[in-house]
Amino acid sequence: MASSVRSCSIKECKRSCRALCLCCQHNLCLDHLNEHNKQVNAELPLLTDEINSLSHQLKNSIVIEQSCLTDLNQWRENAHHSIDEFYKRKREQFEELMQRRRNNQKKEFNEMKIKFKEIIKNQEGTQEEIDSIKKSIKFIEKDINELRHIHLNINQLLINDNLISIQNETTNNDNHLRKQQKRGITSPDESSAKLMKSSRWEIERQPSGITDSMRIDVLSTFGNLIDTYGSSKMLKIVKDMKNWLNDTYEKQWNVEIFDKHQYQSSQNIYSNQYLIVKETKLEWTLVIFKEIS
Repeated sequence: MASSVRSCSIKECKRSCRALCLCCQHNLCLDHLNEHNKQVNAELPLLTDEINSLSHQLKNSIVIEQSCLTDLNQWRENAHHSIDEFYKRKREQFEELMQRRRNNQKKEFNEMKIKFKEIIKNQEGTQEEIDSIKKSIKFIEKDINELRHIHLNINQLLINDNLISIQNETTNNDNHLRKQQKRGITSPDESSAKLMKSSRWEIERQPSGITDSMRIDVLSTFGNLIDTYGSSKMLKIVKDMKNWLNDTYEKQWNVEIFDKHQYQSSQNIYSNQYLIVKETKLEWTLVIFKEIS
């Protein structure tokens, strides 16, 4: 009659099994059961280290989040500053226009009044002089009336959603993690490149001297200038871009814009404060750099 006692599942072990290990479903003798138990317990300190490391990473992610929010807040402040500067410039232009028109009106009126007093004084006015005074009166009245009805053509400020891109943005974090585990995690650089290619801008060079918040600010201003002036006003865009940079980020900034036939990527810039970016719609290349004094 065959023996009903099972042997230990470990090869070359002739001892009888004493228990079924629930974690590996093997029949083990007492010695191998104890050895297996020691191996399992030996993994616990390693798991403790991994858990502590993960805890440290989670705490650091809060720091990263705060850093991103700091950049976002800085972008908002810069955007508000850009709007304030634009408003200030347009208000000054408007006030200068109004003042110039009023000065011309006063000048025309004073000249007409002096001429009229001479005619009254001498009582020798001709019909031609009287007609001239009437024309001056009508001209001044017309100009005053036009100033009363002057208006501004104000276009709505359009904000492109691509001004700020969030890497690995997802609506369901659990699904995102599961998908990443199946297909592999995309590196931040690859994600950033994909986002850039799918948007209006392609960043060609951005050394450490240009922060991400400054880059966002620059692209926002550059895009607004293109949308405002159009592709036919490249020199005007260069001038306004340079003025904005010098007002916002101190002096000595230089701005160059090249179309697809002009730009050569091999040009040298002797500074770490520069940015080279391509606008994909017009195929313009924007180069900004701070001149070394």
